[in-house]
Amino acid sequence: MTNEMDVIYNNYVANEKLKNGTKYEKLAAIVFKVLNEQDVVMHDLRLRGEGKKTKHQIDITIEKENTKRRILIECKDYSKVVGLGIIRNFFGVIAQIKPDNAFVVTTKGYTKGAVDFATDENIKLLILRKFEEDDWKNRIREINIQVSAKIMGTPTISRWVPANKKELKKIQRAIANHEGEEISLNTSKTYFYNSNGEKRNNFQKILKPIFNSFERKTDEKSEGFYEFDETKYIKMCGVLFGIKGFEYEFDSHEINFNTIINQGKKIAILILYSVLNDLDEVIFDKDLEEWTFNDDGRVITK
Repeated sequence: MTNEMDVIYNNYVANEKLKNGTKYEKLAAIVFKVLNEQDVVMHDLRLRGEGKKTKHQIDITIEKENTKRRILIECKDYSKVVGLGIIRNFFGVIAQIKPDNAFVVTTKGYTKGAVDFATDENIKLLILRKFEEDDWKNRIREINIQVSAKIMGTPTISRWVPANKKELKKIQRAIANHEGEEISLNTSKTYFYNSNGEKRNNFQKILKPIFNSFERKTDEKSEGFYEFDETKYIKMCGVLFGIKGFEYEFDSHEINFNTIINQGKKIAILILYSVLNDLDEVIFDKDLEEWTFNDDGRVITK
């Protein structure tokens, strides 16, 4: 009879014939890869401790990125709780290979004797099982956020303020010589210059952060004068002249809206949690569908 973990593996990873318990092991391997994609996660390795003759079959081995840290994981897809004997046998493997951490993963739970022994020997006990509707209890399925923002209308520069009387006369003559012509500025194509007439940054790059810093008054016109830290130069009517700042005006209005952050169309498939600490993770369909295994048993992207 096919169990529910095999069905999950068939639906979201691959529909293939494997011996009993193997699909659970491979699901667990994918889960650990999901939790930290930088780790190297391998399924079904044979390892031997340093200086030892005996090789041990390891369900899942994790190599932490850029380190020599190794984690061993024993998986048991049982219809009943795991007893002391399983944990004690796994401890024999741990004693020879000497990993940095060791986990046991099962579906139902552990006897008190198993928990006590695992606690004594620092073996972490985890449960990986099908996610049930009741598991949503005390979890956030969605966040409803109310947003209020003040939006600035298109700002207008009503007047450039010349740096001094000499610059004022220069622009007055230029405007007089071009009387009747419409003067318009494209902020992305119009530039500030240095005193030698060399281009610097365009208007948009300089003016946008300035306008963003202004206070916005709801449903009220804002106007004022902004003074640069140093003289800037612009071209108008073909003439380069220095300015010390500008007079501006703009309108603002307030908007209010709600936004909902949720899990979208993802379906919760598995839950992984610890018996002895605070590990508690939900695994979704998209998480499982992303991964497969190469010929060596390494978890890789599809």
